[in-house]
Amino acid sequence: MMELKVLGERLRMIRKHLGINQQQLADATHLTQPAISRLEKGDEVYASTLLAVLSFYQEKICLDNLLSSDLDIDQNTSLYSSRQELRQRLSRDLAQIASKLDQAKEQADALRSKI
Repeated sequence: MMELKVLGERLRMIRKHLGINQQQLADATHLTQPAISRLEKGDEVYASTLLAVLSFYQEKICLDNLLSSDLDIDQNTSLYSSRQELRQRLSRDLAQIASKLDQAKEQADALRSKI
């Protein structure tokens, strides 16, 4: 299991990579700046604090590799971007499929009414 100090350091790296300070993160997560500081130092880690920070970060970067032995922030950011692009593409594809299904249903209804 990863040491809390290592986890805290990684969370600090992510925050700095995103270009926000501890107070901005605290405001965004409805926590206090000292709580963020303690989390990043690995001094005092409450599950609620960690979950709030991870929830905020999951919207910004890919957290899949957070616990891996070789975290690469730039790779994590690009993984998040590629996943976002994949989600957008899948969403567009699903919208097109739904539209085609609606058209097929309308055609089937029209054929039924003729019978």
